[in-house]
This record gives sequence, structure tokens and C-alpha cells, in this order.
Amino acid sequence: MFIGRQKEKQQIQNILDQNSKNAILIYGKRRVGKSYLVTNILQAYNCKTIYYECINASLEENLTHFENRIKAVFNNRYLHFESFEDAFQFLDSTNEKIIIVLDEYSYLKTSREKKYVDSVFQRIIDQMKGNLHLIILGSYVSMMRELLEEENPLFGRFSLVIHLTAFNYFDASLFYHSKSIYEKPAFYAVFGGSPFVNFEIDQNKDLRSNIIGLILNPNSAIRSYLEHILLSELSKIGPANMILSALSNGKKRYSEIAAKVRSETPGALDKQLKNLILMDIISKNNPINKTDDRKKTFYSISDNLVRFYYSYIFSNRDIIRTIGETAFYDLMIQPTLETFISYRFEEIAREYFQIMVQDGKINNVYNIGTYWYDNPSERKNGEFDCVLKHRDSYSFYEVKYHKEPITRELCAKEESEVRHLAGSMNIEKIGFISISGYSFSSDKYDLIDGVKLYHF
Repeated sequence: MFIGRQKEKQQIQNILDQNSKNAILIYGKRRVGKSYLVTNILQAYNCKTIYYECINASLEENLTHFENRIKAVFNNRYLHFESFEDAFQFLDSTNEKIIIVLDEYSYLKTSREKKYVDSVFQRIIDQMKGNLHLIILGSYVSMMRELLEEENPLFGRFSLVIHLTAFNYFDASLFYHSKSIYEKPAFYAVFGGSPFVNFEIDQNKDLRSNIIGLILNPNSAIRSYLEHILLSELSKIGPANMILSALSNGKKRYSEIAAKVRSETPGALDKQLKNLILMDIISKNNPINKTDDRKKTFYSISDNLVRFYYSYIFSNRDIIRTIGETAFYDLMIQPTLETFISYRFEEIAREYFQIMVQDGKINNVYNIGTYWYDNPSERKNGEFDCVLKHRDSYSFYEVKYHKEPITRELCAKEESEVRHLAGSMNIEKIGFISISGYSFSSDKYDLIDGVKLYHF
């Protein structure tokens, strides 16, 4: 089952269809679907393909395994190569179209001193003939981004660079398409957008059963992925657990994170936060009306599954072992789960507008995000959930994850508060996003319900 990635798929095919040499770089965190995307594309090509997944070993050992792949493809056990350059020269000499995929290039890169392997592949790409197409995949995001830096030997060598990220709320919902409109945001709020994670979801079971069986169960594939793959990589980033624990229940300012972490090394926290951002684990955001105000900069966990894990599980693993997964869910998760989902629903609302703008269905939108208000006379400040910035005005949307349709009276009350707190700001439109719809119709407000969120 291939879901989403149509834009990326078309971009890669456009490059592979060219009759000239090219190199493609695709990177993104583990289990985001890089290999699955490429193998799906390769099925459409009748040419020879050499798919090699690098291993965490010496360059020489990797060369041996790469050589074996070439032997198998060409059905020639007598082939032998002294170097990767030697192997590519042979592939060049065949004068037939060949697609070569080097998966987990990071392992190859770290098999020798810094930039040595990059220099080797700089020469390989520069000397390749038009019959070869090279695709490089990598999971260590910060390491792969080094290939794009000007001082790196591979700088400027790629015809296409794709940073593959997790699915948005809409594409993720295709994994559990039979669920109700009310349930879909809940699954996304908990499980996030990883294709690997969403593939494990049993849409014939409710959210409670999936959480107990897939996240609380210490032997499940998702729990193993979290603790033995994703979090093992985070362990290289100093006090990552402390940072994520601090962020687990909401966005935080730098000073609030620093108070929790208490790093004694100057600049260490800045570097740790930067690395977590590069790994697509956290994000750094400003309200759209305070983009240059460092005091209004907030950090938050951007991976929903990681946020859920640190909110409920990380510090409670002993309790889960003691009382069991089912009792833990009923006592510790269920009472606050709807509130947890409602905060994630705000991000879904912003993602909805991003999709609409990118697809050209909404025009005259310069930015999408939160909006900071400050009313000193009433000692009130805070953020509006979802705001669109136009050329000279803003549109404000209140976001509601309620089981029942919202009423005209509630909308009128929210409108009054928005206009009061926004002060003299030029308001283009006031709207609402309600997962369960509305008990009324109106031309005064832009009313977006759950059906529109998932069937646009």
C-alpha cells in the first residue's frame, strides 16, 4: 500500500527519466519512508538497479558487499573492484541505464575520516557518464545536511535534494480511513505522521486499544522503535531527555528550558536544541506578528508520538510495569487525553491552511501561525491559536475539539473576545474550526468543520 508522497515521487521520476547523469539526495529521520519511496519508484523502471544498504563497518567491508550486489545484478561472479571508483567505472563502461541506490550513506561516511568518503563520491559523480543515476539516502539528518554545505566536497553535485518529513494530518489519516471524523485527529495527535508507525495501527480497534497495544506494550514494534532506534539516537545529544521532558506538556521559552537543564557549558543548550530541530524532533516558532522578538520564541516537540511518550510514559515506566498497561491507561491517560488531543488539533488547523495555500485554494496569505496579543491595561497576554496574515490584515480562527457542535452563542462570545484583544488590528475575517461542526449556519463567520478538514 503506497500512501502520499506523490509530489516527491514525481520529482524523482522526472530526474530519473532524463538521459543524463544525475545524483539525488534524500534524507530524513529513521522510519519516515525513504527506502519505501525509492523501492516503489524503482518498480516502474526496466533498467538494471543496484540497491545497496550500507552497514556500520569499514569502507573495505562495504565495498565487498557492494561488489556482491553488482555480481548478482550482472550474474558475473568473477567481477572484482579495488575501490568504489573502480566499481563505478565498470558500471559506466556498460553504456546501459543503471540506477544505483546507496541507502544509509551515513554509515559509509563515518567509515573513514571526515569528508574522505564525500571526496570519493565527489570524484565518482563528476566522472559518471550519462547512463548512471545515483540516489543517496541517509537517516542522520544533521550528518546528511553536511553534504549541502559549501565546504563539503559534494556541495552542488545533486540534481535533486529532498528532505523527507513525516506525513501531515491528512495523509496520515489514510492509514485509518475508516475511522470517524472525530477519531482521526485523535489518532494523529497520539501517533503522529511516521508511515512506519501508522502502518502498525489497527483501524478495526479504538484509540484506547491501539495505545495500550502499540505504545504502552513494551514489546510492541512502535515501542521498540521509540526506545531502541529513535531515542538511542537522541542519547547522543547531551540532556535530550531532560529537554524533551521539559517540553512534553507544552511549548516553552528558552529560559524555561535552561532552568530545567542547567547546562554549565556555555552554548551547550543552544547546540542541543539546534540538533533536535535538525532531527525533526522539536521546532522553534514565533508568533507571526512577533517573528523577530526573541522573547516570544517558543520551542515545542514537533513529533506527536514523541510528545505523547514524554507526556505520559517516559517518567512512568516503572508504574506501567507495576500496575499494567490497561490500568495505567484508565488511570493516567484517559482523564487528560482529550485535552492533549485538543492542543494537537490546533496544529492540524494550521496544517489545513498550509495545504490549502500550497494547493492554490486560498490566496493572499503571507504567513500562517499563532498571533501574540498583549493588553497591559487588563494584564492579559497570550496567543490566538490559528491566524492567517494577509498583506494589510489578519484572519483569526478559533479552534475547537468538542464532541458536540458549537453554538452561535459561543461563536459570538469568541468573536467579541478576539476583537477586544486584537485591539486596533485590521481584521479581515473571523472563523472557526470545529471538529464536530456547528448547530447553526452563518455568512458572518467562516465555519470549517471536520468534514471539510478531511474532504477538501
